[in-house]
Amino acid sequence: MAVRAPTGIAGVFLIFAVLYAGYAGLAVRLNPLDAQARFETLRSIGLPGRAAAHGERALTLLHSEDASADDIAQLSAEVALAKMAARQYLRGAELMQQALGSEWGENLSANKRILLEDKLGRALLHSNAVNEAVGIYAAFLDLAGDAAAHVHDHRAEGLEHAYLNNVVSASDLFSRAVNHTTPRIIEGGGQQAILATANQMAALGAFYATRKGSEYAAAGLLSSAYATRSKILGTDHQDAVRLTLILGPVYEKMGRLEDAERIFLDAMHAQERAKGPNSPELSLYIRLLAGVYERQERLTEAQALYEHMRRIFRDAFGAQRYAVNRERDRRSDINRPVSPQFPLAPNYTPSDLVSAADYSIPLAKAPGIDEMKVRLAADAQADPREANLPARLAQLISLCRSESGEQVLLRSGYRSYRTQSYLLAANGSRGTVAQPGTSEHQSGLAVDINVGSRFMRQSDRAYQCFEENAFRFGFILSYPPNNSYLPGPDTYEPWHWRYVGVQTAQLYREVGPSDQPQEFLAALPCYQERAAQGVFPTAGERDICLEEETLIAANANDAEGEQPKGEAPSSARILNNAETSVRSRL
Repeated sequence: MAVRAPTGIAGVFLIFAVLYAGYAGLAVRLNPLDAQARFETLRSIGLPGRAAAHGERALTLLHSEDASADDIAQLSAEVALAKMAARQYLRGAELMQQALGSEWGENLSANKRILLEDKLGRALLHSNAVNEAVGIYAAFLDLAGDAAAHVHDHRAEGLEHAYLNNVVSASDLFSRAVNHTTPRIIEGGGQQAILATANQMAALGAFYATRKGSEYAAAGLLSSAYATRSKILGTDHQDAVRLTLILGPVYEKMGRLEDAERIFLDAMHAQERAKGPNSPELSLYIRLLAGVYERQERLTEAQALYEHMRRIFRDAFGAQRYAVNRERDRRSDINRPVSPQFPLAPNYTPSDLVSAADYSIPLAKAPGIDEMKVRLAADAQADPREANLPARLAQLISLCRSESGEQVLLRSGYRSYRTQSYLLAANGSRGTVAQPGTSEHQSGLAVDINVGSRFMRQSDRAYQCFEENAFRFGFILSYPPNNSYLPGPDTYEPWHWRYVGVQTAQLYREVGPSDQPQEFLAALPCYQERAAQGVFPTAGERDICLEEETLIAANANDAEGEQPKGEAPSSARILNNAETSVRSRL
């Protein structure tokens, strides 16, 4: 009996254990609170798959008891997160959408809602629900505002950067969800809904196009937006043409030259039909296509395009459209470079600053402050009331507001050396603000442009208008893609336009080195002299104006201060190092 008693007790305990387990299982299946408790326990010990099943049971039981959507919203969100952790993305996304659409979801703090919406976006991408995910991240990008201009600013805090960081981190998911070699024709919903999704894809793709390492995401999104717009609107529509300016360079960066050629050719023909075969605006597309031909070593075709562009310029601007003054001290010229190699003195202030408001330029800030002033920079040989910087800026903005339908505003003009010093101190080591004395804003010749309440972006309709037309009004883009003019990683500034005068801007478009405005301005006397003589470069040949000896001769008197005896000007040393001394016109 002494041996068998423990066995009997163990049997009793076993029976009770079985009965308890059965009761507990029954309770979990019938009692929502017990099911929810089991869900929370399993989730807390890292078993999301098993936890999710109990969470679903709790939701079902609560529904059967007539619980409202708001009553179960928080639990729905928690179950959704468990589903996502268990890679059950489609159901997780469905539950999260229900939770966020409830009153509970609407009352979440901004940071909490951003977190959950990002989780939802990722689940949608994993589920191949690309259109819905695009809507989430395009909204994030829009809410990021000016933070999108300096994406590498990892020290920044606040809601704008929280939105932006989610967009940045979604790049790899987009590159997998949207095939960059096979554009996704957007489907589902009416035509307007499809075009709205294409617009969102274009905005996201344009953002990723500026980020090194995000080319696949950019190509997939942009090519899908382009294919959709072309199918619905036609390749001649300006919304389709605008995307070629972003997608083409992405293709070039990826080595997909045939694809870049195809869409640049489509864009050039579209603009020929829209603006006429002899419009100077075609020069943008001619240069882009010719550049691809040069990279493909199709030099005869590239040269034919360059000669076609020169015929257009000759007809539009005259056979004797360029001149050079060899005696001029370029330090006072409107087309002199402003850079670390050509600094402005701390006490330099333009003597002809005027209020932009007096010239009907739409402003983003109060008209009385210095930033809402620019140089008059009037032409000596023309009526100074019309041939000056603010008058031409007003005309350019008016044209682009009309063509784009967007609100285009002057955000910043003149900045003093002291103001630039303050901005640099506030910016710290992030490398997105020029050193005092090297900012074109101090010259009074540079303007930052807003679209709405934020910096102009490459995806804006107004940007296409500026790219096509700014040179006709004397403006060039100072910080093009992939430039090395600023010390930080965010150096592309599609909002920053510099006035150099109409003739210089035309010369840069016609013969200048692509996307090298500082090098062009440093070597301007060389380009002017050759163009005045009718000597234009041939496709594929080296650019002698960027060779070191030419720059030394051209710029010996350009720097604000004296050069040490026996040394070449710093412009020649820095702008023409071993890597860039004989760069082609590409």
